[in-house]
Parts: sequence; structure tokens; C-alpha cells
Amino acid sequence: MARLNLLAPEVQANPYPFLAELQRSSPVCQVDPNGAWLVTRYEDMVAALKDPHRFSSEGLALLAEPPWLGSNPSARSLVTAEPVRHGKLRTLVNRAFGVTGMARLEALVRQLAEELATEAVLRREVDFVEEFAFALPRAVIGHMLGLDRSVFPKLKRWGTAMAVVSAATTPEMQAEVRDAIAEMGHYLDEIIESRRREPHEDLVSDLLRAEVDGQQLSREDLVRFLFLLLPAGLETTTNLLGNMAMYLARHPEHVEKARTDKAHAVNFIEEVLRFECPIQALFRLTSTDVLVGGTTIPQGSMVILSSAAANRDERQFSEPERFLPGREKQTQHLAFGHGIHFCLGTQLARMEARLGLEALLSRIQGVVMKRGEVQWIPSLAVRGPAVLPVELLPLAHASRTSPGGTQNRTTR
Repeated sequence: MARLNLLAPEVQANPYPFLAELQRSSPVCQVDPNGAWLVTRYEDMVAALKDPHRFSSEGLALLAEPPWLGSNPSARSLVTAEPVRHGKLRTLVNRAFGVTGMARLEALVRQLAEELATEAVLRREVDFVEEFAFALPRAVIGHMLGLDRSVFPKLKRWGTAMAVVSAATTPEMQAEVRDAIAEMGHYLDEIIESRRREPHEDLVSDLLRAEVDGQQLSREDLVRFLFLLLPAGLETTTNLLGNMAMYLARHPEHVEKARTDKAHAVNFIEEVLRFECPIQALFRLTSTDVLVGGTTIPQGSMVILSSAAANRDERQFSEPERFLPGREKQTQHLAFGHGIHFCLGTQLARMEARLGLEALLSRIQGVVMKRGEVQWIPSLAVRGPAVLPVELLPLAHASRTSPGGTQNRTTR
């Protein structure tokens, strides 16, 4: 039987039927590109993520730094660090993403979401990705890092380049990724040196001051963390918000429910995370021969842990192919990973999704997609629309000005 190619156009368009068939017949098997081992069952993925010694994050490092790319700081970042080093690094950066840090951000995120929603609804027909799904996390990350707004137009190029490393199969794509990563590295070096000379009230300055047991982040670790944070903070939330808009259009019966019931709105977000998770796969490298689901994966093998498949595993979720907000075990999905590398920005992503959804639903009666087929970002790792032309149908009573007036363009 021919191996499944995860980058084949038909798989990229809709991976779920292919993954479901493998989950039934060959839950641990080799796939293309490059003969990696694909793990599709929920319990097997959880077991692997709980075992960072045998399933090393070096797999992600190898994927993030292919031979054609050269140096990529994210390949040696927090997300690829082994347990002892990971614990120290995470303690240093965790304060920005804890309950206190999120509480400080909530008012800002709400204001930005309301301004963007007002502008998008006034325009009515928009590319939802560009005008809302990307614009919101871009403004939030820009604020957190104290970035000059002149660099905002470059953030999408940088984030996309980091997301498509695994799918950059042509010389043209590879050259674009190399250029974007080099440009991003140069800019982040300048930001770090600027904050070292003159600290601001932003995350970079906080990280330069942070200490644990008398140790500070090295310059290299700080660059690596920022390389991780910028695309992760952009791509995950952008894809989640874009996927949410699609499912509001596909399941209009949930629009009114989510508008009038905050609990249902939260349930809707969690079901989008399960059903169309923005992070489709995590990558590991086996440090020894390891038995998974009755199949031996050899030492030194690249392993793809498919959250896309695990989140639709009927052994874990009843009727997994149905979109059912409020289902049992709804928060047990693996959209944000599991174990020591559980996504650091989970609370931020959920907050942006919740406040973004609230801002939209207070202004619209529905979403209409303007294209039959969705153009997806080409990637092994992430899933979200590259563009999403929609019509936002306004509520009759929706405000026609933003809270700060339409001239208050803090998000641009």
C-alpha cells in the first residue's frame, strides 16, 4: 500500500478522512514526506507527550532547521528544550503568561477586538484573516513586545515563513523563508539591544530583568524565545479565529446561542479547537526503539503526533465527526499539546478567541463565506485559512462607531 503523503493537495484540503482511515487500519505507520512515523490515536499521543526522554523534542528542532535553511533560532527554543533546561527556561518566561499577566492584558484585548470588529462590520465584505483574525493577535503581540507599528506589516510574512518551513519544497519558497527568518532575526537583535540600553514597560524588558536562582536568560535564549513567541502568538490565534469564523458560517444555529450565552460561546471555541485544531501535529525524535500501539518505532525516527487525528478519536470522543459544542470531555482535546511542553500561550489564545467572538457577535447576525473552497495554509504543523473572504451580516442595533471612534486606529 502506498504511503500517505501529508503534503498532497487532497490531504491538505481535508486531512480528516485519510487520518480516520489510518486510525482504524494502521494507527502507527510511516508516511511521507521523508518516511516519518505517524501516531494517530489519542492514548498513544498522550503517552508519547508524557515521555519526553524516549520522545525527544529534538524532532521539532530537526523539522524547524532543515539543511536548506541553515540556522533557525526556534530550533533551540523553549519548546524543544529537554526537561531540566526546559523547567528553568519556562520559569523565567512564565510570569508574562500567568493569571496576573493575562489579567493586565484583558482590557487591551477587549478594546482592540471591539475596534477591529466595528471596522470589519462597517466594511461588511472583508478578508476575515487580514482584517480580524490576524490583526487582533498582531496588535496584542506588538503591544506585549513594544514593537514599533512600522514593523507590523512584516509580521505576517515572518509568521507565515515560520509556519511553512515543513512545507517549503520549492527553491522559491525556501528562499522566501530564509530571507524572512534572517530579516526577523536582525530586527529582534535590534529590539533586544535597544531594551538593554533603555528598558521599557514591555515583555522584552521584563525578560531581560528576570532571574531564577540568580540566573538570567542568555541573549541566545532570549532571541530563541522571541523567535518562538512571535510566530506562535500570531499563527495559533490567527488560525483559531479564522476557523471560528468558518464554523459560525457553517453552523449558523450557534450564532444566537453564543451571543446570548457566554457558556455556549466558550463551548463553541473549545469545539473549534478540537474539530479544526490550529496546531495539527507535534514532532518528536525517538531516543530508543519504542513500542507504540503494537508497532515498534526504531531509535532515531522522526515521529509526527497527530493532534488532528487524536482529537477525532472515537475512543476518546463520542461522535467525533460531529461538531457539537458542549460535548463531554470537550476540554480534553490536544490542540495545545500535553505534558511539559503544554502550550505556554494557551490562556492568551483562549482570551483572544473569547473576546474576539464576543466583539463580533455583539455586532453581527451571521457570517457568509464568499468562496466554496477554503485556501488553507500549506503546512504539516498548522491549519487555518490563508485568506477567508466573508460577508459579515450586521445586527440592526449594532454600533456604527468603535468605542474610541473610528479614527482611533490603535490596531493598525
